[in-house]
Amino acid sequence: MRVAFMTGRNAVEVREAGEPVLDPRGGILRVEACGICGTDARTFFNGDHRAPSPWILGHEPVGVLERVGADATLPHGVKEGDRVFLGSILTCGECPQCLDGRQNLCEHHLLYGYDPFPGAFAELAAVPPIAMRNLIPLPHDLASDLATVVDPFACALNGIEVLDVRLGDTVIIMGAGPIGCWQSVMARDRGAARVLLCDLSRDRLDIALDTVGQFVDDAWVVGEDNGVSEAMRRTGGAGAERISVAAPSKQAQQAALEIAAKRARVVYFAGLPKHDPVSQLDMNQLHYKELAILGAYGATPRQYRITMDYLNRRRDELAAVVTHRFPLDRIGEGFETIRSGAGLKVVILP
Repeated sequence: MRVAFMTGRNAVEVREAGEPVLDPRGGILRVEACGICGTDARTFFNGDHRAPSPWILGHEPVGVLERVGADATLPHGVKEGDRVFLGSILTCGECPQCLDGRQNLCEHHLLYGYDPFPGAFAELAAVPPIAMRNLIPLPHDLASDLATVVDPFACALNGIEVLDVRLGDTVIIMGAGPIGCWQSVMARDRGAARVLLCDLSRDRLDIALDTVGQFVDDAWVVGEDNGVSEAMRRTGGAGAERISVAAPSKQAQQAALEIAAKRARVVYFAGLPKHDPVSQLDMNQLHYKELAILGAYGATPRQYRITMDYLNRRRDELAAVVTHRFPLDRIGEGFETIRSGAGLKVVILP
């Protein structure tokens, strides 16, 4: 079978490799589509100790559950031969966080596509026993390339739930990538009076507005002040009640505090590079405005199920978020598309 191996930073080779071995308690997925996640991109560009080269990335797979081990336990509604989505956050199911329904914060969690579980940028991918509970059946006519966005879409939903958008809120989404697009849609659905979107890149912002512009009231390209003056002008100097930082940027994290209204809620959704995670923030903004600053990471099985149904119902409105599709042999172009900011969601079709 054909497999894309990350052989170093900014280096990928597509090679022939042996088929994965079927674990008696696991399965084998014939991959129809696998999205390139922002985490994949950070790993590809910066390296990650959890992806020792040569390594197979890819943790947003959709495909056919081609084989199931004799001792495997399948989730309700899933059987061998079904088209399925595989959720990437692998959990123990036994720690206090899991038992309380916060599986994204599992004390022993792992991530599919990272050591010790190779990912799905390949024609066939192993589904380890710990991941079998993460299989969700696809609606029969939901396209595989669009279905790959269930994983990041569920994460975006987690961020919106932490943000706790209320009826009448002004919401600012900082970052016009796929997460920012989906959060714009969901903020509107949850009753926001105004949804505002900003980004560093004019091209990326235009692509986002072409995709979800009907849900966005206003948008701008951030300047030297990281978008603060434009945000304050558009909110009459009051700032926004809810702000999501959906970009891995220290400057955006600080700007969010400056454009927050008094007693606003700010959610840092995007992680920073692991080699440079410390951000200098003006804590007087937090103190004098009584801000709530929260983080949001990953998604739970409940959120995966919600977004699968949501995506299926609104597929016509949301399909345009997948802007680029590449065969496995051109996966390097996929990563370059993300680096250039020329598209939103990039999907590999093995």
